[in-house]
Amino acid sequence: MKTNIGLVLGGGGIAGFAYMTTTLSVLQQITGWDPREADVIVGTSAGANVGGLLRGGRPIGESLDDIMTMPANPRSMARMRELSGREADRTFRFLPTSVPMVTRELMRGPFLRPSRVVSGALPNGNVRTDTIGDRMIELHGETWPDRDLWVTTVRLHDSERVTFGLDRSDVALGTAVEASSAIPGYFRPVTIDGFRYVDGGTHSPTNADLLEGRDLDLIVVVAPMSVDSYSTGWMTLNGALRVFWKKQIEREVAQLREWGYPVLLLEPTIEEARAMGPTMMDPTRIVNVVLQTSSAARSAMTASRLGAELDILRQAAAEQPAESNDRSTR
Repeated sequence: MKTNIGLVLGGGGIAGFAYMTTTLSVLQQITGWDPREADVIVGTSAGANVGGLLRGGRPIGESLDDIMTMPANPRSMARMRELSGREADRTFRFLPTSVPMVTRELMRGPFLRPSRVVSGALPNGNVRTDTIGDRMIELHGETWPDRDLWVTTVRLHDSERVTFGLDRSDVALGTAVEASSAIPGYFRPVTIDGFRYVDGGTHSPTNADLLEGRDLDLIVVVAPMSVDSYSTGWMTLNGALRVFWKKQIEREVAQLREWGYPVLLLEPTIEEARAMGPTMMDPTRIVNVVLQTSSAARSAMTASRLGAELDILRQAAAEQPAESNDRSTR
């Protein structure tokens, strides 16, 4: 009987992309499981980018090689500088991104979702997400992959989560990934059919709850915006946010486990969190993130407490097509 694996890839900007790519590469080295073989991928923001690459057939080891060679590649660094906003219009905009979102959330009273209030109140970002979409178009054209890829966004006018690839697949994957990457206050919202969409992280750093009801033997959650310890998590410039996000992620993971799913949760250590930096959008930190994560991920995955989850992945790896098992990673 086939072993079914769900893969949840959270948000985290440029640094989060490096963290996820490195973590998945180490995971493949240790277990042999190729993340391209996941039965379903849930991608949020940077995670949508990683998911799009995987569904486009890109080996995770090659993506890691690309990251490590970026500092020596002027074209790649120019692209990263564009995404980091270093070449964007610096004009400050005072008007909030979405008054309706703020109003709707305030009307929820004690049940309001703070991240949505903040996201709606922030001014429109200046940085365009076109470069992100172009990468997806190169791999996928205007179509969606055959295997499930769910890309999370939030629609501004009613502050509801919309998951492209699940709720609807009538929009090009590149456009959906652009919308999922539109960090409020940083990137410009992406307009689809007359409605503006922003980063799915506005709803949740991982959106792991979407896998409820799916027939899965294990769910792997990679959460760059979290931190592995409450006691040290606050000891960074964005520590308060990381602790807040960690609580959200732990609630989702606890719910998945209540539903009967084994979950492998992979979160940054304090050293990795510091390497990512306070904004997680600094391209000069990429190599340091990779180096920190390569060591920390290997240490975490060899811990005895993860043995059962890793054994499930090893079983899944044994069932992979021969070509997946033959490919080596870094």
